[in-house]
Amino acid sequence: MRALTLLLCLHATALAASPAKPRLPAGLVIASIKIESHEVFDTSAPPENKKLYKLANDLHIRTRDAVIERELLFEVGDTYDQALIEETERALRGLSFIRRAKIEATVNDLGSVDLIVRTYDSWSLEVIAGFKRSGGVDGFNGGLAEHNILGEGKGAGVEYSRNGPSASESLSYQDPQFLHHKHLQFAAAAASNPGSKNFALTLNRPFASSISPYSYGGLLTYNVSDFAAPTGLYSKSIIEAGPNFGVAVATSTERTRRVTLGFLAHHADYMLKQGQPSLVPPPPREQWGFFQLGGDWEELDFMTVRRINKFTHDEDINMGFGIIPAVAWAPEVRALGITGAQVLPSISAHKGFTWGDQLLLLSSGYSSKYVDGGNSNRLASFNAVYYLRGFKYQTLAFHCGLDLAWHLDPISQLSLGEVNGLRGYGLSEFSGDRRFLFNIEDRIFVWDELFRLFDVGAVAFFDSGYAGQSSTGIRPHDLKSSVGLGFRGAPSRSSGNNPLRIDMAYALSDNKTSSRWSLSILAGQAF
Repeated sequence: MRALTLLLCLHATALAASPAKPRLPAGLVIASIKIESHEVFDTSAPPENKKLYKLANDLHIRTRDAVIERELLFEVGDTYDQALIEETERALRGLSFIRRAKIEATVNDLGSVDLIVRTYDSWSLEVIAGFKRSGGVDGFNGGLAEHNILGEGKGAGVEYSRNGPSASESLSYQDPQFLHHKHLQFAAAAASNPGSKNFALTLNRPFASSISPYSYGGLLTYNVSDFAAPTGLYSKSIIEAGPNFGVAVATSTERTRRVTLGFLAHHADYMLKQGQPSLVPPPPREQWGFFQLGGDWEELDFMTVRRINKFTHDEDINMGFGIIPAVAWAPEVRALGITGAQVLPSISAHKGFTWGDQLLLLSSGYSSKYVDGGNSNRLASFNAVYYLRGFKYQTLAFHCGLDLAWHLDPISQLSLGEVNGLRGYGLSEFSGDRRFLFNIEDRIFVWDELFRLFDVGAVAFFDSGYAGQSSTGIRPHDLKSSVGLGFRGAPSRSSGNNPLRIDMAYALSDNKTSSRWSLSILAGQAF
């Protein structure tokens, strides 16, 4: 407790942020744009002029200049705008194959602006690995993903996972510049899980920036899954497809104000599983047509920090207030076999606050489902994450999340366990219509760029949470808690710089196993 109090009182250093850039006079015209795309390792510098780093560069294909050019929010002849420069940097850093992006602007002798866009490639071949052992049951996953095929920015991945006797496989492909069109994104995915198979195709031209005037796209999904009903076990097949379109009410680099429209056709059939008795007819066919209306209003107030969730890479966090409402409506049309009406409203909001060396991020949301006048699947959620930088290489992180639901479908129960932040217990051991989770982590960043390859860190943590039914009430012994230590290692030359976490947790409450110790190896921060 004394150590925790000491850390809370330490405000010695500010959040590590990129220094403010000098602003050029307004009204200048962009005269030239030069792309400088760099390899993963700079072998011209003595520390990286080694065989290992040269071999890595040889195996990697550098991002082509045309891929970078298609992400720029300006071109020669435009008026120089510092806000668009910074937004372009954030967009480039958001690409899975770019780890750093900086744009340098200088005024030439003619009084116009010359721009140099410098990007630094990440190591785009990703090895996917994870392991979990709890209650005598082993779970693991593994696979490969390439995020920059032939330097064209395209990505593909394959993954296999097993939890006890249950196995899953998945394949995916992404192209952020489909057919070389700027910001046109294509994605395809297929997955096979216990009791279900899923396929999806999407083609979208999203709002790529604050000044994008419109967006459009569409999707097609197919899902086959087991469905248990009182009358037997069925195979449920669902096809969903539809277009969407969005328009900016006004474009500005200070805020977004957008409206989106869409239509989604939903068709579902039930077939009795082979070997099941056919005593009664299967559930009726589902036929819905959803008209979708949404919007977003968001203030753009980004800050660039480090050592929050990543290690040595910049993290762009929007502190501005944002609110995103949406509603989907499926009217009753008996001529098309639609015999009931549905309304699916939702709304979410977020806001960030910062002072000194502290950062607070708040988010909340609400959604529900109205079918023929009945209200179900109502879910209200709230999340708060607080970060304190007491030392240069240390971040104290607090998380608090609360979810309240009413009239949930059986397959929509809220789950809690290792998979979403309660370490020391099963992956999704607890469920219900009420969920609470509190976490504390002391994140220590031990070593930057070890061998020019890895960032190394450690954590000490405390988790406490509850999931259960509101009808039973909350009893003191229902709150499950754990403590533990963990190792963090992140590839410093990857784009995400997201850590691999190895956590050894001790359950302070009964975890229904012979040992209260639990070891997990997963990707990303716990919260």
